[in-house]
Amino acid sequence: RERRKRERRRREKKRRTMASSPSPSPSPSPQPSPSPSEGMKKKTKMKQAAGSSSKAAMDAAKALEQKKLEIEAKEAMIKSKLSSEYFTCDFDAVAHSLGELPSNPNPRYLEDRVAEKLLTLQLLNERLYSHIMDNYSDFVGGIEAVSEVEKDLQVAHVLAKNSRRSLAMCSEEVKRNIRIAANAKRKQELFKLLELLLQLREITNTIAELEKGLEEGRLAWTAANTMQCCEVVSQLDPEMFCVHELRITVMRILDDTLACTDDTLQALCFSFDPETSSRVLEVYLTLGDTTGLADKIQACFAQAVLGSSHGIIRSYTHMKSGNRNSEQQLNSFSNRPYNELCKALSIDQFRACLLKTFDVLVGVMTSHYQMRQWYSQELKKYEEVVSNGENGDTDSSSKKEAVELISVIQKALNNGRKLLFEHVEGRISSLLSAPAAAEGEHFLQVLEWTHCFISCGESFCENEVTNLRKHISRTCTRFFDAYHRQNMEALKAILDKELWFGLPIDAGSVKPMKEVMQSDVGVNTFGSLPFEVLAQKKDKLFEEGTDPVSTFKALSAEYSAEFTGVIETAQAKEDASTTESAEEEAVFTASSLKVLKYMERYIYLMKVIGENSSKVVECFCQLFELYFWHIFQVFGNINLLYDKSASQDGSGALTLRLKQTLDRISRSTSYALGQYVDGSQNDPTQPRGQQNNVLSSGNMYGLRERTVALSSLSHIASEILSSSSHLQSLAPDRLAGQLDSFVNRTVMAVEDLREHVFHRVAKLLVNLAWVPEEIEKCDWAIKDVGMQQHQWVDRLNGQFYQFQLKLDAVGVQGEALKEFWSHAVSAANESILEGFSRVKKCTIEGRAAMSLDLQMFTTGMKRFSPKGFEANVRLVDGYIKAFYVPETDLLHWAMTHGEYKKDQISRLVACIFDANKPSSLKPLEVNKKKKALKELLAEIEANLI
Repeated sequence: RERRKRERRRREKKRRTMASSPSPSPSPSPQPSPSPSEGMKKKTKMKQAAGSSSKAAMDAAKALEQKKLEIEAKEAMIKSKLSSEYFTCDFDAVAHSLGELPSNPNPRYLEDRVAEKLLTLQLLNERLYSHIMDNYSDFVGGIEAVSEVEKDLQVAHVLAKNSRRSLAMCSEEVKRNIRIAANAKRKQELFKLLELLLQLREITNTIAELEKGLEEGRLAWTAANTMQCCEVVSQLDPEMFCVHELRITVMRILDDTLACTDDTLQALCFSFDPETSSRVLEVYLTLGDTTGLADKIQACFAQAVLGSSHGIIRSYTHMKSGNRNSEQQLNSFSNRPYNELCKALSIDQFRACLLKTFDVLVGVMTSHYQMRQWYSQELKKYEEVVSNGENGDTDSSSKKEAVELISVIQKALNNGRKLLFEHVEGRISSLLSAPAAAEGEHFLQVLEWTHCFISCGESFCENEVTNLRKHISRTCTRFFDAYHRQNMEALKAILDKELWFGLPIDAGSVKPMKEVMQSDVGVNTFGSLPFEVLAQKKDKLFEEGTDPVSTFKALSAEYSAEFTGVIETAQAKEDASTTESAEEEAVFTASSLKVLKYMERYIYLMKVIGENSSKVVECFCQLFELYFWHIFQVFGNINLLYDKSASQDGSGALTLRLKQTLDRISRSTSYALGQYVDGSQNDPTQPRGQQNNVLSSGNMYGLRERTVALSSLSHIASEILSSSSHLQSLAPDRLAGQLDSFVNRTVMAVEDLREHVFHRVAKLLVNLAWVPEEIEKCDWAIKDVGMQQHQWVDRLNGQFYQFQLKLDAVGVQGEALKEFWSHAVSAANESILEGFSRVKKCTIEGRAAMSLDLQMFTTGMKRFSPKGFEANVRLVDGYIKAFYVPETDLLHWAMTHGEYKKDQISRLVACIFDANKPSSLKPLEVNKKKKALKELLAEIEANLI
C-alpha cells in the first residue's frame, strides 16, 4: 500500500512537471497585408499543404498498420518457434529443448538450433523492450518502489538486531536480580530462624528461673513472670511442637503457683499471719484479678468450716471404734457424710465433739475477722499513699489498682460474713440433730453452749442469725406445732369461703395491736459483745474443761460495766427513732378479723414463753403470710411465680421483693398446713366456681373485691408496722433479724402486691391486646410527617374513657383512683412499646410521627383523667428517642437501659441499622453493615443474659 502511494505521488509529480513546461511555438511576427495575387498563391499553397498533410496522415496510418503487422508477425514467429508449454509456470525449458534433440545431432544441426533460439531471444527482447518503453513510467516507479522497500527492510533488520541485543541485556539483568532477591529472602528467613531460636532459648532459661522462684516461695514474682512468659509463648507459631510443650510447661508452673497460693490462703483461714497475707495479696495484685481473690477467700473459709468440722467428728467417731482395724475403720468413716457421722456419736462424745467444734469454728471466724481488719488497714495505707503521691509517680497506677482490689476484698469480706456463718450454722444444726444431743440431762447445757456460740456468730456478723435459732426453737417447742396447725387450718377454711365484702365494723371496736403489746417483756441472755472482745479471748471461750456460759457471762458483765452509758444512750436513741405510721381508714373482712384475733393470742403466748418464744414469733408471721398468700392466689397472677415460660417483664410483673416473699411464703405455708405443693392447692375437691364468678368480666374482674381485700391486708400491715418496736421487745433478740426481714420485706411487700393486683385488673379493664398489632401495621417508613395522629391513638383514648366510667361505677376515688390510672397507663406503655419495637423499617420522619402519636395520646387522656394526674410515658418516649443514638453508642445504651426487654433492644438495633444501611449499589458496604449488625446483636445478646 505504501509503495502504491509513493508511486502515485511520483506520477502526479511527473505530470505536474510536464504540464508546467510549455511546448515551444514560433513567435508571430507582423506581416504586411497580402495582395490579391499573393492571396491566390497563398490559397493554392494552403490547398497543397492540406493535400500533403492528408497524405502524411495516410502514410502514418499505413506505417502504424505495418508496424502492427510486423509485431503480429513477430509474435506469430515467437509462438511458432516456442512451444505453448513455455507460457506455463511449471515448464522446464532446458529439459524440453534437450528432449527435442535427436539421438546423434551433428554440429550443423546444433548451430541451427542455437541460431534459432538466439533469433527467438532477440525477438523476445525486442518485444520486451517495446513493452517496457510503452510502460516506462510504471517500470521506473516499480524500480524505485523496490529500492525503497529494500531500504526499509535494511532499517528493520538493524532495528531487529538492536532489539535482540537489548532484550538479551535485560534478560541477563532480570536473572541477576532474581538471584539477588532469592539470596536476600533466604538471608531474611535465616535471620528470623535465628531470632526464633534465641527467643526459645530465652524462654527455656526463664522457665528454669520460674521453677526456682516457685521452690523459693516467691509467689508474686513467679506469677508475674509466668504471665509474661505466657504472653511471649502465645505469640509464637502454634504449629511448632516445641511451642506446645513450652505452653504446657508454663501453664503448669502458673497452675502450681496458684495452687501454692491457694494452700497458703487456706492456712490463713485457721491462723492469720499478716506477712503471709501480704504475699498472697501481691500475687493477686500481679494477676490483676479484682474479684478472684475475694471469691477465693470466701471459698477457702467455707472449706475451712466444712473440712475442720468433718475432721473433728471423724476423729471422735474413730476413737469410738478403738484400735482394732484402725486403718480400715478410718477409711470407712472418712467416706461417710457428716450427718451419718453425727448419728454415730455417743452421749459422752457428743459434748466434747460439740465443744471442740465450737472452738475450731470460732478460730476460723477470728481469722476472718483479723483478715478483715488487716485489709481495712491496708486499704487506708494505700489510700494515703495515693492521695499523698507526687505527680509523675510511676507506681500511681499500680497503687490505684491495689486500692481497687483491696476495697473489693474488704467489701466481700464484710458481705461474706453471713454466708460464712451459714456454713457454720449448717454444721452446728446437723450436729445438734444427732440423737445424742437430746439424750440425758445435758440438753439444756448443750443449748446454753449453743446460745454462747450464737452470740459469737451475731457479733461476728453484726446482725441477728436466725437459722440456728430456728433449729433450736423447732427442737424445743414442738408442742406448739399442733396448736398452730389447727389455727392455720381454721383460717384457711375461712379464706376459702371469703366473699371479700367489707364488714360494717367500727375501727374503734377492734383493739389495736399496739395496745396489746404495751408490756415490755424479754431481755437478752448474755448481752451484746463486740467480736473484737471475743477474738482476744478466743482460746478461752470454748476451751476444753471450761464452762463457756460462765466465760461469756463474765465477759458480758465486764463489757457492760465499762460501756453501760453508751449502751443506754444507743437504746434511748433507738426508742426515740421509732415513729408511728399514719393509719388509714380500716377495712375489715371475716378472714382479716380472724387473723387479728389469732395474732392477739400469739402475742399473749410470746409474753408467757418469753425467750423461748421463737416458734411463736414465726407462727405469728405465718398468719400474716397465709393471708398475704391467699389474696395473691385469688387475685394475683400466679403464673408469674411458677411458670418459667411466663413473661417476667413489664410494670405488672412481680417485683423481686414480692417474688421472694411469695416464694418463701408458699414454702412456709406448705410446711404449716401440709396442703400445698409448690404453693398450689393439693385439694381437687375445692370449688372454684365462686372465685371464677367474682373475677368474671361481668363483675368487672372483681374490681370491688380486689379493693376490699387489699385494703384489709393493708390495715393488718399497718397494725404490724405501728407495733413493730413492741414486737421486737416481746420476741427473743436472736429473732430481731427475722422480724426485720418480716417487716421490711413481707409486710412492706403489701404495697408491691397492691401494685401487682391493681395493675392486673387495670390491664383487664383496659383492652390493650390489639395495640401492638395496630402499631405494627402502620407505615413508619415515611418521608413526611403529617399533622394527624394514627387511628390507634383515638381508639386507645376511647378505651381509657371506658375505663374511667367503670371506675366511677364502682366508686373508686382519691389516691386509689390515681393508682388505678397509673397502672392502666403503665400497661398502655408496655403495649405501645411492644408495638413500636415490632416496627422493622422506620425513618427519622417516622420516628417523629411516633412522638406525635404519643403526645396526642397523653393529650387526649387529660380530658377524662383524674384531676392532678400526670401520665408517665417516659419509657416509650425514651425508646423512641433511642433511634437517634449513634451506632457506636448502641451497646452502651443497651447495657444502661435494663428497663427494656432484650428482644426490644435487638429489634431497635436492627431498625437503626436498616435505616442507616448504604445503597444496594455498594455491596461491600452492605455486607460490612450486615456483619457489624450481626456482631453487635451477638454482643448485646451475650451481655444481656
